[in-house]
Amino acid sequence: MTDDSEKKKKRRKRLRKGFSTGTAATAAAQAALRFLLTGAVSRHVSVRLPAGYFLPVPIDRIEQEGRGAVAVVIKDGGDDPDVTHKGEIAAAVDLDCFQGALEETNSSPCCAETRGRAFQSLSGVVLRGGPGVGHVTKRGLPVPPGEPAINPVPRGMMAENLYEELLKVNLPWGRGQKGSMGPQALDKASVFLPFPSNGFLPGDHCLRVNVEVRVPKGEEMALRTLNPRLGVKGGISILGTTGLVKPFSHKAYEETIEAGLSVAAAAGCHSVVLSTGGKSEKFARELLAHLPVECFVEIADFFAFGVQESVRVGFRRIVHSVFFGKAVKMAQGHPYTHAHRVALDLEPLSRLVLEKGHEKDFSRKIAQCNTARHALELIQERSALNVVEDVARKARDRSRHFAGHGTEVRVLLFDYGGLLLADTEGGSPWA
Repeated sequence: MTDDSEKKKKRRKRLRKGFSTGTAATAAAQAALRFLLTGAVSRHVSVRLPAGYFLPVPIDRIEQEGRGAVAVVIKDGGDDPDVTHKGEIAAAVDLDCFQGALEETNSSPCCAETRGRAFQSLSGVVLRGGPGVGHVTKRGLPVPPGEPAINPVPRGMMAENLYEELLKVNLPWGRGQKGSMGPQALDKASVFLPFPSNGFLPGDHCLRVNVEVRVPKGEEMALRTLNPRLGVKGGISILGTTGLVKPFSHKAYEETIEAGLSVAAAAGCHSVVLSTGGKSEKFARELLAHLPVECFVEIADFFAFGVQESVRVGFRRIVHSVFFGKAVKMAQGHPYTHAHRVALDLEPLSRLVLEKGHEKDFSRKIAQCNTARHALELIQERSALNVVEDVARKARDRSRHFAGHGTEVRVLLFDYGGLLLADTEGGSPWA
């Protein structure tokens, strides 16, 4: 086969990326806001992704709704379709502009500046989860109970992109309510997202972009997800960490791991650090700053494969950098840890709590936890350090089993903010 034929074959096999529900919701909100400000019916908008570059997103339709507008995006999961693929993600947007909305309380020279800062702090996005968007009812998720299930990264994307949309036009201060007392307090179902910067606003003006995200078939979609078990009620979650959906292929990811390990070996690395993702790798790199960058390889959920391939390539010293949820599954011996394949089982963890001398009531609470994050929160609140240390040791022992004789294994277990909770080589760093 010629080189050209090989290249064509690879191109045919290349999987197409899609975009996240967070990107879809942001694009819909941008299109609706642009329509309100300019009357333009956009067929595409460019969404700034967390990495800083822009992604063009098609807009299906835009409609007037009362004093606001609604735009709809058709979710595109690329070649990794999930339950939201081809579903409608909508955003209803309207504006509140206030002038002179705060009463003057004194006439000192600093009063105007203080009043201006107060207005700036009131300006931003008021975000609601509408029909088809779930709301959080349990602890242990990135969003606290009572709030719409719109994750932190999509929230940040929404605030940043709508702010940039406002910068493109002359703001409609004519809608202001001079002399009014300013925007009303938020209800519990709303979240306030401040703009990244408010330098464009006059000192005595306040502007709020009200956004309600809607997913027409969201409740139906959610029944085919883990949301009901996780305590997200009434619809789907609006997700995304990069804004993109990367097509998932086991073989492709295994080849990526193989390539990373080959590079590490070629660079003369004596140890390899296997992380479950970008964040856990970042924390490990900060802790093991003496190691060259080539030593760090992301293996995602491919626990056994990553270990066995490391040994095959010639590594005899393996370090795992993991968060608590993955460590729990590793400790149970699961060779592959993705939630789609392996549901989280906290019963073994609750038994371990008893084995470590904690009360039955605490053990029951751990067994009933919604997520591993929730379980870890309770463990940290109880300062049950010996439980976390034992999870790390069991994960290490399972890794040794997959590696075979003659391989040193170390487990670094971090919390979700980067605090090192357990190190099987150096004892407990937990303060």
